[in-house]
Amino acid sequence: MARTKNRWYQQTLTPTYTARLWKMGGYIRLSREDLQKINRGLDDSNSVKNQRDILNDFHFNHAEEFESYTEYVDDGHTGTDTERESFQRLLGDVMSGKINCVVVKDLSRFVRNYSDAGSLIDNLFVQMGVRFISLAEGVDSYLNPDSVNSIIVPITNVMNDQYCYQTSKKIRQVFDYKRRNGQYIGSFAPYGYIKDPKDKHQLIVDPEAAETVKKIYEMCLQGTAKLQIVMYLNDHGIPSPTAYRKLKGLPYSPAISDAPM
Repeated sequence: MARTKNRWYQQTLTPTYTARLWKMGGYIRLSREDLQKINRGLDDSNSVKNQRDILNDFHFNHAEEFESYTEYVDDGHTGTDTERESFQRLLGDVMSGKINCVVVKDLSRFVRNYSDAGSLIDNLFVQMGVRFISLAEGVDSYLNPDSVNSIIVPITNVMNDQYCYQTSKKIRQVFDYKRRNGQYIGSFAPYGYIKDPKDKHQLIVDPEAAETVKKIYEMCLQGTAKLQIVMYLNDHGIPSPTAYRKLKGLPYSPAISDAPM
C-alpha cells in the first residue's frame, strides 16, 4: 500500500478570540443604620443615590465589557440578613444565567457575614464562572483571581479593627466622585453663593452678597489696603459673612465669630 505523505499532519490554526461581554448585576444595599446617619446629616456615602452613581459611573467607563445592566436594590436591610428580597432575586438571576457579573460599591454592601461571603464569592461564583467586582477594595475575580482568595481579610477588617478606616475610605471615594463631577461638597456655601434649593451639591449666586464681593475685589484692584476695606465695610453697615447668614436664615457655623469686621 502506498504511503500517505504527512498522514498525521495536523494543520496549525491561529486561534481567534472574541472579547467576552458580561451581563452585569449592580447590587445596592442601604441599612437602617445608614439611613439614620443620612437623616442626621452625618454620612451619606452609602445612600442609594451615591451607590447608584458609583455603579453607573463604573458601567459607563467600562461599557464595552457589558451587554446588559440590571440593578438590584435592598433599602433598609442589614447585611447579615441573606433573605433580602433583591439579594435573593440577584442570586436567582445568577443561577439562571441572566447575570454573570456582580458589581458592588464595597464588600459590606453585599454581605457582612464573612462566612456567607466566602461561600458565595469564593465557591458558588467562581464555580459558575460568575465575575465578582467590589470597587472600593479592588476585588475582581476575572482580572485578578488572587484577589478573591484573600477576600476574607478585607471583610473582617471592615467589621473589626479597621472599620473606621474603611468607613473613611468609602466617604473619600464618594467625595472624590462628587468632586470629579463638579458637585459642591462643603457644609456651607462660600460667601456670595447659596446652595441650590433643588440640589444641595450645586451653587447659585446670591445677588445681594455678590455685590459686596464685587466691591471688595474692585477696591483690591484699585490698591486699597485690607484694613481700609474692612473699615469701609463696617462704616457702610455691611455685616460679616456669618452675621449675614444669620440675618438671611442661612446655615452657619456657631464656631465662627460674627463680630463686626
